[in-house]
Amino acid sequence: MRTARRSWTCAFAALCLVFGASACTTGELSTREGAGGADSGPGADSGPGADSGPGVDGGDVDSGPGVDSGPGVDSGPGVDSGPGVDAGPSCVAGERLCGRPATCVRTATDPANCGVCGRVCPMGATCSGGMCVGGTGCASAPGGVDADTAAAYDLENDTRLAMGAPCADMIPEINTSAQRHCDYYAANRGDSMCIANAHGEVMGCMLFVANSFADRMGAAGYTGSPSSEDMAFVDNGAAAVQMWIDSVWHRTPVLSPWTRHIGYGHASGCDTMDFGVGPSTPATLVATYPYPGQTGLPTSFDGRREGPMPPAPSTGWPSGYPVTIFLRGSVTTHSLTVDGSATELEHVWIAPGTPESLGLLRNEFVMYANDPLSPGTRYRVRIAGSNGGPVDLDFIFTTR
Repeated sequence: MRTARRSWTCAFAALCLVFGASACTTGELSTREGAGGADSGPGADSGPGADSGPGVDGGDVDSGPGVDSGPGVDSGPGVDSGPGVDAGPSCVAGERLCGRPATCVRTATDPANCGVCGRVCPMGATCSGGMCVGGTGCASAPGGVDADTAAAYDLENDTRLAMGAPCADMIPEINTSAQRHCDYYAANRGDSMCIANAHGEVMGCMLFVANSFADRMGAAGYTGSPSSEDMAFVDNGAAAVQMWIDSVWHRTPVLSPWTRHIGYGHASGCDTMDFGVGPSTPATLVATYPYPGQTGLPTSFDGRREGPMPPAPSTGWPSGYPVTIFLRGSVTTHSLTVDGSATELEHVWIAPGTPESLGLLRNEFVMYANDPLSPGTRYRVRIAGSNGGPVDLDFIFTTR
């Protein structure tokens, strides 16, 4: 867990991401990462406005005007951009180097490296054409949860499975924490003092539990390590999760392979998802979103509706749809092209530890084209790097 604390102020943004002590006013998406040994990166918080649907807000945040946005960049310091390259001995056609030590594998059929190196298919699944097929899937949502809670759980885990990431476990105590916070938010919607910080609670306001999501999780009986909190304002589990996935910062806790405990609650005009670190995941796992072969993806993203605002492209917003690489390691080369073309698309690249990441990325690398993508088009992502062994990603996704 990071020890430094930052205070972001977000207002009138569809998404507001906060880390440490911060606040958001009402909005469409909001996420917050807090103390407690979080492993999956910052939480996000969103203020008013929406990127992909009705208003959503999430995360612990400091309320007040202004949105802090980092400068637009093409690549972070010390990161070269360019097409992915193979390292080590050559492989025959249809194979690539994966693992430690590097060996040649067929990613079209290898269930331990399905589509890309390190993408492990679920138990019982096979790898065909670079896609995981079959398998046992994730456990059902806990008994007794309502339809919205089950829908949020199912969408998150269906997406994680398609990525090759481990399932998230829905923890009853975290459900309680998230539900209590939405109950508080809904009960105090008419009192601006009580909800000025969407993720905070004010003693003396109705249904007060605790100011921070980590303390609320503890009060509900959760004994693990609190990680993050997302909020939205649609009172719809599946819609809220999709909005978080379709963002830059908020996507991290929802899909990170290293965040495994979740809980969801909702009330009128409120969705809250709290996260805990949960079971360990191998450090060598690599996952991406979009995942290899994914179709029907949006063409664009408007970072003006997320706070803090992600680095703006040199051409301004909107940008192309964001691509996230979940990797505990380093990236040396990265490229984005239309499939079949050798011309690289200019893009923003955000790496952990760079000023552009605003301290909000840990095991995630994010890229998005400067300009919106074209509809119905196949795009190719190539990433080369290391996580103790060579990492070589080469995958396709298709816009709707």
